[in-house]
Amino acid sequence: FFARCRNRLYQSPSEPLFVSPQAMIVPVTCLLLVSASAATATTATTAATAAALGGVAPLPAAAAALGGVPRVTIAPGVEMPTLNFGFEWNHRAALKLGVRGLDTALTYTDRQQAEVGAAVRESGIPREEIFVTSKIPCCPSEFTKSLCLLAKRNATENALHDLKVLGLSYVDLLLVHWPCSSFDETVKAYRALEPLVKSGKARAIGISNFNSSAVEALLPRVKVKPAVNQCGYSIGGHSEATQLWGRDDATRQTCRKHAVHYSAYSPLGGVTMHGTGHVLSDPTVKAVAKAHNRSAAQVALRWVLQRDVVAVTSSDKLSHISSDLAALEFALTDEEMEQLGKVR
Repeated sequence: FFARCRNRLYQSPSEPLFVSPQAMIVPVTCLLLVSASAATATTATTAATAAALGGVAPLPAAAAALGGVPRVTIAPGVEMPTLNFGFEWNHRAALKLGVRGLDTALTYTDRQQAEVGAAVRESGIPREEIFVTSKIPCCPSEFTKSLCLLAKRNATENALHDLKVLGLSYVDLLLVHWPCSSFDETVKAYRALEPLVKSGKARAIGISNFNSSAVEALLPRVKVKPAVNQCGYSIGGHSEATQLWGRDDATRQTCRKHAVHYSAYSPLGGVTMHGTGHVLSDPTVKAVAKAHNRSAAQVALRWVLQRDVVAVTSSDKLSHISSDLAALEFALTDEEMEQLGKVR
C-alpha cells in the first residue's frame, strides 16, 4: 500500500498523478503516509547523504562554466533558475550538488516544507542565491478535491502559513497551484497574492495548471501579471489531448504572447497518458540519447529546456540529481528537437 501511495505522489509511469477530472483525487492518507515514512528515514538518509556526497561531482562542467544553473528573468529584478527541484526529501544534498532552485507547495505537507526551509537556512549559501518557489491551493476545485482538505479557504492565510512553516521571510515565487471551481474564486485567490509582492513576502507571483483560455481570462482582471505558469509538459505530453490543465503547446504559446514564463513539472513525462516509462523507452528518445552518449532522461529534460521552458524535476537519488544537472552540458539539433516533438 505504501509503495502504491508513493508511486502516485511521485507520478508513477503506470499511474500518472493527474489525467482527467474524474481521476484527479489523491487520497490524503497517501500524503500523510509518505510524509510520516520519510520522517522516520531522515536520520539514516542524512548520514548516507553525507557519505555519498564525497563521490559526486558538485556541478556539471557546463553549469560550472556558466557560473551555475542558467537563469531567466521572470519579473523586474527576479531571475529564476531554468532547472529547479521539487517534491523530494533531499534538498540539502541537492543544494550541495549545485541546485539553486527549490520548488515546494503547501499541499506537499508542512513536514516537507519545513525540510525545504531548513535546507535553505542551513546551506551556508546566501539566501539571494537560492530561488524558492511555493504554491497555495485554490479551493474548492475540480483539479483535486482531496488536497483542498489540507488547506484553508482563505488564500492570504494559506500564503502566510506557507512562509511560517518554511521559516523564510520571503519566497521568490508564489503560485496559485490550480484554478478554483469558480473563476471568480480563482481571481480572488490570485488577487490575495498581489499585496505580498508589495510587502516583499513574495518577489514574484504566478499560476499553475492554467490552460490557454484561463490565462487569457485572468490577465485583464489582475493588477500584477503572473510571472510564471507552471504546468505538466514533456515529450509526449504537450498536445491538445492534455490541454485541460495547460499541458499543451497552445498554453505555452499563449504564455509567450503575454510574456508569462511557462514552466514544466513532470518534464520526463510523469503526467502523460502512459507515463515516464513510455517516454524514456520510446525508440526516438533512445536513439537521440545514444547519439549524444546521454541517458533518455537527460534527452527528455534537455528537450524541455531547449524549448525555453523552465523545468521542475525531482529525485531523492544523488546520481539522478547530478544527471539532471548534466542536461545543461549538451544541446539537441533542430532536427532532433522536431523528431522528439512528434513522439506520442
